[in-house]
Amino acid sequence: MRVLIPVDPSRAHLFPIVPIASALRNAGHEVRLASWEGFCDTISATGLTPVALAEGTTLSPHLAPGAPEPRHPDESERYADILGITDFELRDQWHVFYQQLLVPVGNSLRADRPETDDLIEFARSWRPDLVIWDFTQPAGAVAARVCGAASARMPPGRDNFGWGLEQLAAHREELIAAGLDDNPLATLVRPVAERYGVEVDDELLVGQWTIDIYPEGMGLPTSLKKVPMRWVPFNGSDAFPKWLHEPAERPRIAYCLGESTRRFIKGDWDRTPILLEALSGLDVEVVATLNDVQLDGAPVPANVRAVDWLPLSNVMSSCSALIHHGGGGTYAAAAAVGIPQLVCDTEESILLRIAEEEDAPETGTFRTEKEHGVQDVSDARKPTPWIMPAKKMEATPCSNYVIDRGAGIRLNHRAFTVEDLRKQISAVLTEKSYQDGARVVHEEWKAMPLPAEVVPVLEKLTAENRKATR
Repeated sequence: MRVLIPVDPSRAHLFPIVPIASALRNAGHEVRLASWEGFCDTISATGLTPVALAEGTTLSPHLAPGAPEPRHPDESERYADILGITDFELRDQWHVFYQQLLVPVGNSLRADRPETDDLIEFARSWRPDLVIWDFTQPAGAVAARVCGAASARMPPGRDNFGWGLEQLAAHREELIAAGLDDNPLATLVRPVAERYGVEVDDELLVGQWTIDIYPEGMGLPTSLKKVPMRWVPFNGSDAFPKWLHEPAERPRIAYCLGESTRRFIKGDWDRTPILLEALSGLDVEVVATLNDVQLDGAPVPANVRAVDWLPLSNVMSSCSALIHHGGGGTYAAAAAVGIPQLVCDTEESILLRIAEEEDAPETGTFRTEKEHGVQDVSDARKPTPWIMPAKKMEATPCSNYVIDRGAGIRLNHRAFTVEDLRKQISAVLTEKSYQDGARVVHEEWKAMPLPAEVVPVLEKLTAENRKATR
């Protein structure tokens, strides 16, 4: 069969889907990954075949002028009140859906960009049997409907969309009475769907099934049809460095803050300098995948090797622990080898706040249309400064999952001193209970089906759900 996979132009969204795309290809299926033209080299480096959208454009959608802003925090809070979400952590998951994840959706569906039309026209000509779409790329669902293909979603993280839509549906009348949009995702998708004569219904917004790569206890509850799959860590195919060939003389710790914020959050808030200072007082060797934007001039101790980018799979087998930001792919890298995890997390809300221009700090603030080292924004069209909480949007669910299984701890740099953090790191390295907990996480990870085992399930579901005949 033919499988089309529209993907957001970022490694954080590409890497989780590489294992199933490769498994489908290795099973003899034709697989194409569609994304912005400037991202195609990154896709090619995975060994998969890209389809270039928006050929000849010079800017990624998220950098092009007019990129959508996050929704206002007061509006997000008002929704949460009407939805009756009082639990702090669940309320944060609503803010993730409404403020953060609707932004890339809006980017992917922009009327002034050619990506959507290019994708749908390719689907019409190539006629895939199955479209697996990144949940920030709902144009993939429209493309599937247009050509009669089966339609599946694959969230590269927690399914905030599926969960959020169910919250909205349960309170539809209250939202309408309050003058609020009862389905903001449908509102974003509708112009594209109507242009192609496609009805906006539940299936269009959530697919016919969802490939779920989060283990039980880390994801969000939904009533959607799910196909569970093990998150096999893929984080690039860079050359294995010579210095990693030799065994570590001291306990080795990997320190990784993921791919996303390194592009637009200068200085990593105040986290990296504090953690580096804590690590400097320990008899350990640290491999830190930190670029210049994240370091922002912070001194690097003698026992820390800072490298701009290094696939974690090259490092994990020689490490005793992993310090990370709570991202799913980084969690999976540690789960795959069964080592303890120290998750950087704070107790603050994930809600994005608008900074007063004169008070906007350089570190911890981002603007749409801006990426450090790629593009700044002019004063004439300077977008709103948004202050991000000093944590990844999945950090708290990830840290809770790890802690509940005794596999690690939460590193809260906002609540503890350098000495406190040093003691926490040392305890994870020396106390046997954390190794025992890490084995529990590893066994739960290993119990989920491999991508190759999921392929026959996808073949069966595709045969049952596709409408096209070739």
